[in-house]
Amino acid sequence: MILMKSMLSNKQVIGYLFLLPLIIGVLVFSLYPIGEAFRISLYHHNGVRGVWAGLGNYAFILSDSSFWKALRNTIIMGVMGLGIGLPLSFIVASLINSIVRPGMSVLFKAIYFLPNVTSTIAASIVFLLLFYPTEKGVANTVLNLFGLKPLGWMSDPSYAKISVILMDTWHGVGYSVLIWLAGLQSISRDLYEAAEVDGARKLQQWLYITIPGMKPVIFFMVVMGTINAFKRFGEVYVIGGPDGNPGGSLFTLMLYVYRYGFYTYDFGKAAAASYVIFIIILLFTLLNFKAFKNKD
Repeated sequence: MILMKSMLSNKQVIGYLFLLPLIIGVLVFSLYPIGEAFRISLYHHNGVRGVWAGLGNYAFILSDSSFWKALRNTIIMGVMGLGIGLPLSFIVASLINSIVRPGMSVLFKAIYFLPNVTSTIAASIVFLLLFYPTEKGVANTVLNLFGLKPLGWMSDPSYAKISVILMDTWHGVGYSVLIWLAGLQSISRDLYEAAEVDGARKLQQWLYITIPGMKPVIFFMVVMGTINAFKRFGEVYVIGGPDGNPGGSLFTLMLYVYRYGFYTYDFGKAAAASYVIFIIILLFTLLNFKAFKNKD
């Protein structure tokens, strides 16, 4: 009995030794930075030393018009991204899921996922060329074929947001399609067969079986899409720089944090802004939980 307890204890020790690198990694690279960022947010900090500020940085953030402008731009772009990207990827996933031949299904999955492999920076540079604001741009050349005038795209504040959203939709639709497909394939085929016996058409099956059966996946996609919308940085930085040009129309919350952290070296305000953004994301996530719980 003592020998069995000793062996069990040794196995536990070995197990924790294998887990030790992961535990150290989480502590050093996740929990410590979170705590240190909160500490810095309470100081006027230049990265080397700081002066106690208390909640002064938070008060400044909440009274700063640039922060509210960044929040407005972020929410608008987030709503546009969710409104275009999620329905489009869901429809594409539904079409791929209806393909009978497995080989063709795999081919279309690869085609749609291919853009997701490219980096955000590379995709932004390519779309800057595609959406070049003169007649030389590819998009404006296509418009010219239909007798339409060239658009400013990423150089005009009126079109900059939708241009970025179109690029993000192209870049991320493949990942969303794979998530939708995983949910679609989890729905029992018996439901569709029973619906066919009752005379339901394909569209009716999609509306009354597929969509209700996808509620958990829809919730996941909305939550993750909301979080990613608040994390938008790479594409708007490449296209509009740290000020989110043109005309500040691409100035997002992440650019706001970046500007204070790496342009003015006011790490206290940058850390405080990060925590305010965390609270905003948490509130939106809780609202999503409540909305989907009410629907259920």
